[in-house]
Amino acid sequence: MRRTRVVDDTPPRLKDHKVPVVELICRVCDRHCAHERKLLVKAFGASVTFAEIRRRMAMGCERMQTPEGDKCGAHFPCLGNLVDGS
Repeated sequence: MRRTRVVDDTPPRLKDHKVPVVELICRVCDRHCAHERKLLVKAFGASVTFAEIRRRMAMGCERMQTPEGDKCGAHFPCLGNLVDGS
């Protein structure tokens, strides 16, 4: 009998990552910002998704909304290989 692997397809949330500082990096725009996790929790709540934080932090990026979709390269290094919700 073959075992199936459970896939966790829930978006990563701030409460799931306990790093003290959350960084957002975009090599395309040469953007780098970092915020204390506790301040993000205070501002948005612990259950906010990293996709929502990414949209807020990258606000104003002209690559975020193109006719071809989201072309912004902003990502969170603390998520490793996980999809950033983009």
